[in-house]
Amino acid sequence: MLKKIIYLFLTGFFLLFSLSALMEFIKIFKNYSITTKIEFFFILGFAVYLIVHIVFYKPVFIHVMSHELTHMLWAFLFGGKTKKIEVSENGGKVVINKSNFLISLAPYFFPLYTFIFILIYLIADKKFYPFIAFFIGSSLSFHIALTLHSLRQSQSDLKEDSNIVFSLSFIFFMNLIIIVFILSLLSEKINFIYFIKNSFLGIFILVKKIFIKINYFLK
Repeated sequence: MLKKIIYLFLTGFFLLFSLSALMEFIKIFKNYSITTKIEFFFILGFAVYLIVHIVFYKPVFIHVMSHELTHMLWAFLFGGKTKKIEVSENGGKVVINKSNFLISLAPYFFPLYTFIFILIYLIADKKFYPFIAFFIGSSLSFHIALTLHSLRQSQSDLKEDSNIVFSLSFIFFMNLIIIVFILSLLSEKINFIYFIKNSFLGIFILVKKIFIKINYFLK
């Protein structure tokens, strides 16, 4: 019973935080313009993969591989061990000795390949930044497109350590936060700390508006 109450509270929190963050995200990009090669190649990479995904081919096997590897990585971060892994175009399976909702949901919000390219970006010479930004953009597009594709199917991960409503709200919240974090590394126009601060303050504004509406209907 206590666990259900906690998840109910967290679901409400992440839904409010997500809505506030989405509003802040829209504000940031309302008047955003591409002014650097890095930004241009990032957008180009994002668009190129999206075209490939929609028109030509969905690399499902590569996605399943990243999905199971992400489970493994997050299990390792929490002190778990992997006993078995299976990967195919029809799906995958990983057997680990530890689980929680972060381990279960990690593949849906953590773009593994994108973070590999980010690590390369951080240690590479500046002359390679636009080239690497292209792969950061394409891998992020890959993550978003195939995550949406996989969520259209029945996913046991969403119910394994929590519930579907909580899982979906948390996945949306984390994807939004991580996307802005990645963009802040590539563009000086985006301040990640400022985004988080404004998104958090936006929760109180939303709650205030909700109570005003409730009060209006109760009159």
